[in-house]
Amino acid sequence: MRIMFAITKGEVGGAQEHLRILAQGLLERGNHVALVVTPGSELAESVQSLGATTFAWQSISANAAPLANLSARRELRAAVLKWDPDVLHLYSSVAGAVGCRILRPPRGITIFTCHHAPFGKGRTWKNRVLSRPVAHATLPRMDGIITDGNRDLPVLRNIAKHVPFAVVRNAVPTLGPPKSGGRLGPSAIWVARLAHPKDPLMAVSAWERVVTRIPEAMLTICGSGPLAEALQARVSQSPARSNIEIAGFVPDTSSLVKRASIFLLISKVEGGTTMATLEAMSQGLVPVITDVGDSDLLTSNECGVVVGSYDPDSIADSVVGLMSDPERYSLLRANALRFARERTTDDFVDETFEFYGRVQDRARVQVA
Repeated sequence: MRIMFAITKGEVGGAQEHLRILAQGLLERGNHVALVVTPGSELAESVQSLGATTFAWQSISANAAPLANLSARRELRAAVLKWDPDVLHLYSSVAGAVGCRILRPPRGITIFTCHHAPFGKGRTWKNRVLSRPVAHATLPRMDGIITDGNRDLPVLRNIAKHVPFAVVRNAVPTLGPPKSGGRLGPSAIWVARLAHPKDPLMAVSAWERVVTRIPEAMLTICGSGPLAEALQARVSQSPARSNIEIAGFVPDTSSLVKRASIFLLISKVEGGTTMATLEAMSQGLVPVITDVGDSDLLTSNECGVVVGSYDPDSIADSVVGLMSDPERYSLLRANALRFARERTTDDFVDETFEFYGRVQDRARVQVA
């Protein structure tokens, strides 16, 4: 099968890592893979090194307005005509809007992956105003839609009532023993983009409250993004500045994970369980996260702490409570390791490929 991916940004992030793992798995199964993405990006170089064909998406922008990316649509159409895929798999709302109906049965099918709905609770007003009408115009015209969590499924199904859906949960590679030794200490790590919907400034406010109760508690923040400057300024004025390390983008976090016990993620909205959260759990860290994505899975599987309210006091209470309870920490850690490692990347590649086939079969019947 010939599968072409198109994604708006090739930066380091969860969606990009999800795509890279999927592309690698599809290539290993004998498929042909192409990627249309911003030129010179980390994702483009990584996927190309795996053996995929890459096309430079020179004119794509992050603007979801339909008329903002007419040149990008022409570029994507040209790549599709040149490479002739069986499946065009679109990532991100912008790519979904730009690529909708470029490839259609009987020539091929178009699949859209929604990591989280770009409208609704937790999104910016701009997303809510622009993205909902775009979604109503484009989602019903997809041949198939994948989500990596259940939270957005009802609203997406309501918009695209007659489109096949699949929930394909994230998975991460888990080679070797966990990097964290399992000792409970007053140390946490944040690994995530410093950009909305992540909220590192809220994490700082919460950590200030943690430090008043556990003076030796340390938080290391790894990541880059548009909030980096505001974060640096906020920490420099914080009474807990000696307890917060801003590490920036760290290609290999192994040494930082070894000294941490908790993975902290403060976010306003997510899809399923984020790739960063799963990676941390697979390395033996216990997540403390806000109530986003498939957070209910952490609760039901007793493998993490979900903060009840989105405020610094509630976040601090969750962190301090976990740091003060070694027995609970050991239970959650054992369950976190099991949860993150029992689902493999092969599972999520196979489920995605099976969905391609199911949508293709449905399209053949409809065309006939």
